[in-house]
Amino acid sequence: MTTNDSIKTLIDKSKDYLETKIELTKLKTIDKSADVLSSVIVMVSMIFIASLVIVFISIAVALLLGKLVGSSHNGFFIVGGFYALVLLLMYVQRNKWIKTPIANGFINKMLK
Repeated sequence: MTTNDSIKTLIDKSKDYLETKIELTKLKTIDKSADVLSSVIVMVSMIFIASLVIVFISIAVALLLGKLVGSSHNGFFIVGGFYALVLLLMYVQRNKWIKTPIANGFINKMLK
């Protein structure tokens, strides 16, 4: 085997290796993207269902409180005030409770 043949073989094998490496990277990217997308879809579905549950429970509690205080609209005001307090608390703690955990979860999912 001559030096030229050896160099040509080395170049061909390097080319094949690079093509394989690029294809592997593409497949890994597709796998990670599919994993993240499926996780997002599951999370959105769970949030949607949980929101429906919260809405129906809130209506029931508002009607119950309205019956207890004598006026149904007052029951809705009480429940609305409760949610306003929860919203205020979530706004104050948004980085600690929402932003950081979501970012960490996304990063962990991508690096997994």
